[in-house]
Amino acid sequence: MIRKISVHDLLPGMYVVDLHKRWLEHNVWRQRFAVRDEAHVKTLIAEGITEVSIDTARGIDLPPSPIARINEVERKFLSLTERIKAAPRQVSLGEERRRAGRLLNEASGVVSDLMLAAQAGREVDAARLEPVVGKMIESVARNPDALVPLARLKRLDAYATEHAVATASLIIALGHQQGLAQPELEKLALGTMVKDIGHAAIDARLMTKPGMLSQAEYSVVQGHVEEGLAVLEATSRLSATSVMVVLEHHERYNGCGYPYRMAGDEISQAGRMAAIVDSYDAMTSDRPYRPAISPSHALRQLFDQGGTQFDPALVAAFVRTVGVYPVGTLVLLESGHLAVVDEVHHDKPLSPVVRVIYHTGRRQYVAPVEVDLSRKVGNHYGQIVRAETYERWGLSPVRWQPV
Repeated sequence: MIRKISVHDLLPGMYVVDLHKRWLEHNVWRQRFAVRDEAHVKTLIAEGITEVSIDTARGIDLPPSPIARINEVERKFLSLTERIKAAPRQVSLGEERRRAGRLLNEASGVVSDLMLAAQAGREVDAARLEPVVGKMIESVARNPDALVPLARLKRLDAYATEHAVATASLIIALGHQQGLAQPELEKLALGTMVKDIGHAAIDARLMTKPGMLSQAEYSVVQGHVEEGLAVLEATSRLSATSVMVVLEHHERYNGCGYPYRMAGDEISQAGRMAAIVDSYDAMTSDRPYRPAISPSHALRQLFDQGGTQFDPALVAAFVRTVGVYPVGTLVLLESGHLAVVDEVHHDKPLSPVVRVIYHTGRRQYVAPVEVDLSRKVGNHYGQIVRAETYERWGLSPVRWQPV
């Protein structure tokens, strides 16, 4: 079968039959060839090739899309609760985003105070988080697409506190999607807020080191789990669920995590959920040692690791929670326009509400237009072709986040 794809999706082992560019516009003298390696792909990109056609009978095809694999996992694993459509929203997305912004500032302030207390050797009163956790749960219940996307935006110098708040937002949303009762959501969120309190005992220079850690340094970092629990047990009364989040958020489904190398169902559901939200938020955040990756790319990585590092059923549920194209994702539409995902239809994950902002052919901004891709009427832009990165097009991810 002949398939037309972006040059950025080209893989070694594919067989190219058309470069979709005139002979005089590039220096690639062969029109039909097998792709040798990644360097070969980079050569084509450098020559200005943007699209190619491949023959799947003579070379490999694109791997199965995450969507198909999500559907497969859903058929096997997802519970009845996960199949229920999202409950009617009680407030508009814009109104809830305004509330969520104030709430995130409040939550970050409390977490920052607790971390400073841990650094100074004072009492860490985790109970101070209970009121703000309750407000976060109420926010997600009103509109789940408000708090979580805003929490992903972080300042590099405040990563520790804002990561704690972001992962709490994510685990609330995931637990809400799973149909968990509010008391259990509170325990999950509180544990996620304090899970990294042990970082206070580690040299800050080590936590922000730009290069690879040595084995000795990595062992020190791993110690933050038990160090944090020791601090919390000495000064706070945590539920069993909160303790499991603290202890197990770095355990992995295949037993390759730490500190106890637990595997499969040996890890509590709370620990397996915390591992997913912690990894997702870390991947989508800028760090001193590596830049953030797009939410869509992070979801692909999580899904690829479902069954190895992460519980595959919970990964599938998480994808349903944040959407195949999470709010804030930059996407390419069939019209050639770039758009930012503003709102997710949880019953139609491939057709979110987007804000069209840029024309790739003309390489210029356009007047922003909101388009609901789930509706045929008024949609002159087509459907999503793929997720894109802001960096590739020189756009600011902060400037174009939903407000």
